[in-house]
Amino acid sequence: MEETKLTPRQKEVCECIRRYMLENKRPPYIREIQDACSISSYKGTVDRLLALEKKGYIVRKLNKHRGIVLNSVFSE
Repeated sequence: MEETKLTPRQKEVCECIRRYMLENKRPPYIREIQDACSISSYKGTVDRLLALEKKGYIVRKLNKHRGIVLNSVFSE
């Protein structure tokens, strides 16, 4: 799989998700990502998650509160 480059902000969000999952053994809520990454709006956080999903770094399970799964590309 060809790796797509991440923006610095997208990389920060990925790192935040990875750290949270290592510490808590579960994915974060979107609001927790928003707070941890100092993103000003909920929609801004969702937009970043959609970009990460489109680039193949995460998989989102719709209608799940903690429905974020890191892809193996970034989880190492």
